[in-house]
Amino acid sequence: MAIEIGQPAPPFTLMDGTRQSVTQDSFPGKHLVLAFYPLAFTGG
Repeated sequence: MAIEIGQPAPPFTLMDGTRQSVTQDSFPGKHLVLAFYPLAFTGG
């Protein structure tokens, strides 16, 4: 699924640095920047 710049992110759940679940609802009224590193931790 492609997301265009400026469009709202689809619902998500991620793990933070302490392995706690985080969703976009954890940040009401805030702007978020999501960065993805697809090759991180893959050994490639």
